[in-house]
Amino acid sequence: MKKIVAVMTGIFLVVAGFNAQAIDVRVKGFIVPASCSFTLVNAVIDYGTIDPQILSASNYTTLEAKSTPYNIKCSSGTQLAVTAVDNRAASKVPNMMWRQFDLPVTDNFNFGLGLTAANQKIGGYIMQLLNSIADGKPVLPLYGDSRGRWVGGEGALGQGGHLTSWYSGTLAPVRLTVISGRLQFQAVINKTSELNFKDVARLDGLATLELRYL
Repeated sequence: MKKIVAVMTGIFLVVAGFNAQAIDVRVKGFIVPASCSFTLVNAVIDYGTIDPQILSASNYTTLEAKSTPYNIKCSSGTQLAVTAVDNRAASKVPNMMWRQFDLPVTDNFNFGLGLTAANQKIGGYIMQLLNSIADGKPVLPLYGDSRGRWVGGEGALGQGGHLTSWYSGTLAPVRLTVISGRLQFQAVINKTSELNFKDVARLDGLATLELRYL
């Protein structure tokens, strides 16, 4: 029995040696990251002509809130956040927002409104994402940082690594394909004692909103 097995094995080895072939097998495909588009109905917020008589020499003056609808669409379910860059950061009035609203709003949420001809700081504004609906369901604003720490918030957009996302239930960014709501702007004018209105002062805020994929 042992002999027969040995012979048979030898035969198989010989046959295999004569018919050996090599076949390349290739596995292909693509992993395509989700892409999202961010649109605003109106990307220019115009306060028109402001009467200097409504402004205060000793206090900051809060102007009426203005808003525009926003919409974010993604190619597939995506966790994302919004952050902002202040392109008028040099005109920021330090500590203006927390003093005006009596809230722990740091200058990360304060965006400059530009300078007068005499290089005086006109004021600032805050931006908030409000009334957000993700894939047909209401969601709440969420604040996060680069370390992955998340807490509930008011929807204000921040700078310097600050992220604004949305949650439902647990404090973690939801995965979404479509989200819409309002982007609200709240402008605050500096004390007139800090400004010279002999010349026209033009509000010139400019910020860049960026989507971050999580």
